[in-house]
Amino acid sequence: MSQINQGQKCGGTADILARYQIISNKLKKRFLRKPNVTEASDQFCALAVECEQKELWQYAGLCYLAAARCHGTLKNASSEINLLIKAGRQFLTAEKKNNDIGCPSLGQENMLAAVSCFSHSSLRCGNQIGFNSLSAGLAIELALSLGANSAGIQQLRKSIDTFPTPKAINTLISFYIEQGDYVTALNVLNEFVEFVKAYINIGIRGNYNVILRRCEITRVLLLLILQPSPKRLAPSLVQVLEKYAWIEEGTNNGLDMNEDELLLLQSLVLACQSRDFQILFELEGELWPYLNAEQKELLHKLIRVLTLQ
Repeated sequence: MSQINQGQKCGGTADILARYQIISNKLKKRFLRKPNVTEASDQFCALAVECEQKELWQYAGLCYLAAARCHGTLKNASSEINLLIKAGRQFLTAEKKNNDIGCPSLGQENMLAAVSCFSHSSLRCGNQIGFNSLSAGLAIELALSLGANSAGIQQLRKSIDTFPTPKAINTLISFYIEQGDYVTALNVLNEFVEFVKAYINIGIRGNYNVILRRCEITRVLLLLILQPSPKRLAPSLVQVLEKYAWIEEGTNNGLDMNEDELLLLQSLVLACQSRDFQILFELEGELWPYLNAEQKELLHKLIRVLTLQ
């Protein structure tokens, strides 16, 4: 049965390629007759939809890309951008499906095609007024598919340069943490805190206290893991740890932390400074409800680092 299904799929692929070639031939210039680019674009899109339904994502991507080229010829920028994005997403889906079944492409053709489509669409966005946020969003989407590597980090930095958002910056920090580059993660995190505080200072409202609270906890954990000399730290980072050495009952640091959370962080800082491993193991369980998944990993890393010293 599997051989029959495979044969049907191969036959369907051959039919798709033949129809793709027929549409492409219609775009060739002929004597005294201009090709109907709009009609060809519509036919490529229809073929792309059919490929999606048959789960031929790579071929759907090729068809959307061909349709995008048609709209590029017609100088229809918004449609070209939309079709390039659709093509890129189809290639990303093809790459993911191949990886899911354990058959990754050695040359990563689908990923390279997706990068090309997204890069081309971002270039087109740059030429259009008000498309910066879309371009930045595409870079984040591509970065998440590429993962925590140099290529993914490059896309995130591109997104931040185009249109900085908390999502892009937080993802960049997470990528550095995943790579084990805690120094760069801490530097980016510190810049992000200053960025958020600047927004608060000019009166922009939002859930910035929630963001600052999350950043505060992550900064404390990174500083405790790195154990840098105070002389090598920026004054703002020195203050991050110092303030937990003097927390009194009823104190609020303005970050929507309750008293128990503040006292637990203080206990963590003091336990690390005194190398009290028994307290560290007890605090791990007590801090757990206040931490996100990434912070839990950092706390576990902190305890492992200290106990191995």
